[in-house]
Order: sequence, then C-alpha cells, then structure tokens
Amino acid sequence: MVLTDLTDIIDRIGYWLTKSDSDIVPKKIGIAYTQKGGWEGWAQVEIAYLVQVRYPNVTIDREVNVYTGTRKENDFVVKDNNNVTPIQIVELKCERGTQSATEFSQSFKDDIEKINNHPIGTEYKPAKAYATAISCTEASFWRMKQAQFEWKHEGLKVTRQEFESGICL
Repeated sequence: MVLTDLTDIIDRIGYWLTKSDSDIVPKKIGIAYTQKGGWEGWAQVEIAYLVQVRYPNVTIDREVNVYTGTRKENDFVVKDNNNVTPIQIVELKCERGTQSATEFSQSFKDDIEKINNHPIGTEYKPAKAYATAISCTEASFWRMKQAQFEWKHEGLKVTRQEFESGICL
C-alpha cells in the first residue's frame, strides 16, 4: 500500500484517537494531558507505529533537523522507500494542560512559521511539509478554528465522557 499524502497520516492520527484502543487511548491522553512535559513524544511513537504497520514501505524518523540555518527539529520525516512520493515533513502539536488556548494556538503557529521560514535541507527534497495539532479542550479547539488555520478535517471527536478532544488538522 502506498502512502499518498498527509491525508493518510491524518487518518492514522484519527484511527489512533478513535479506534486503535478506543477505550484506552482517550483515558491515557486525559492523564498525560496533565503531566509535566506533555505527551507529544508518546503520541509521535504511537502514530509512527500505526503508519508503519499500515504502510510497510514507509520509514518514519522522529526529531530530525531537516531545516537549514537552525537547530530546530521537526517531529516526523516520512519517507516512501520506493521513492513513489515526496518525503513528508510533519510537525505535530499536542495540547498540554499547562497551556492556555492562546498559548497552544501560538505554539501551532510557531510550527507553521518554522516550516515557512527555514529552508529544508537538500537531502530531504523534494518534500511536502505540514503542521497538524491535537487540541484537548473546547477553548483550544475554537481558538484554533478562529485563527483560521487551514483545516483538513472538522474536528474528530473522542467521546466527551472519556476525554474531550478536537483534532485541528
């Protein structure tokens, strides 16, 4: 199976949140959300695993410095080992309980600016770069929407009884 574009990554994120362990993942996020240091690293590992299971021809590297002129790293480098599609560079933002809605929105905007303002190294070209975010509160969900980021999906939702989660993709 060929990974076609970011939609496939978004589908894997949605699958992880709503179907993979639907009775466990939202509860874990609910606990991790309040933990010091956040839960983005854990989410990266889970999402990378699900992408690689679905697309065995793909490798995913985490925390790679793909940008020139900075030490900032991105969250995922997704490469089709058959060279059928361009490399995908994905920035992932996961809301933490210590952030206000405005702070979370700004951190997502910072990821977008990182993509827009730092050239991608030649060894990663051709590439497509994206930023995606998982919000955990209604306030952040609506703040992200008001910020008029381009939306690919209109807020996948995990059941509110277990955990409130809008995905700003």
